[in-house]
Amino acid sequence: MIKGLGVDIVENNRFSSFPKGALEKIFTPFELSEMERRVDKTEFLASRFAVKEAVVKAYGTGFGAIGAKDIETRNDDKGKPFVLVNGERKDNIHISLSHEKEYSIAFAVLEEL
Repeated sequence: MIKGLGVDIVENNRFSSFPKGALEKIFTPFELSEMERRVDKTEFLASRFAVKEAVVKAYGTGFGAIGAKDIETRNDDKGKPFVLVNGERKDNIHISLSHEKEYSIAFAVLEEL
């Protein structure tokens, strides 16, 4: 059964001039190291931030009970994204990411266990 839905859209250039210290408050060390490997760093950061927003919306909490750095996006061997919350993989949270020119979007479905 679906317990919650969340969606977020982010303008990619929002992350083009963030100081490193600000990024470290939002993104996990893993996400920041993955960003360094990417050609389009702003698109990568925007999509990962959209996931964080979509997940807290699916939980219905907003940021507060769950912080931005508590949510981490990774990809499995086939490239499918998945979410860790507080370091624990959450297979009951299904996410989808997409990019188009200046925007990135994420959708999260929270499934009841």
